[in-house]
Amino acid sequence: MPDDAANPSVARGLYRLSVFFGCVAFVAFFLWEVYSTAAAVSRLSAAADNFPYIERCDANGNLIETGEPNCVDLGRYLFINGPVLKALRRPCGGRDYLPGVVVLEEGAASRKDIVSVEKALSYRKRNRGRMPC
Repeated sequence: MPDDAANPSVARGLYRLSVFFGCVAFVAFFLWEVYSTAAAVSRLSAAADNFPYIERCDANGNLIETGEPNCVDLGRYLFINGPVLKALRRPCGGRDYLPGVVVLEEGAASRKDIVSVEKALSYRKRNRGRMPC
């Protein structure tokens, strides 16, 4: 396609503009998928579904005898996989973490908590041990 640099055609300009907007849309989608809370929750949910659980817990983190295995001790968190993903935050290693229940869904938990639980879950799966505090 010959191009006159001093006077490009309208078709060439529209082509360049569409390529530019396509690249901007791709970069925006990539950044959204990497840094959004919804994406972090979906990654955690996928990791939780593929994790081999051993212990059984109720919704409050108490060990029970019946039911499907659904919880794992991650060190700073006790992760409970169920209809609603929960993590019980515990003090660990003398650091000042406020203990409590973290509901891991969009709008209910910070992205930092969601990513911390996801990293601890993947560490536990790889190394078969609790993540150090």
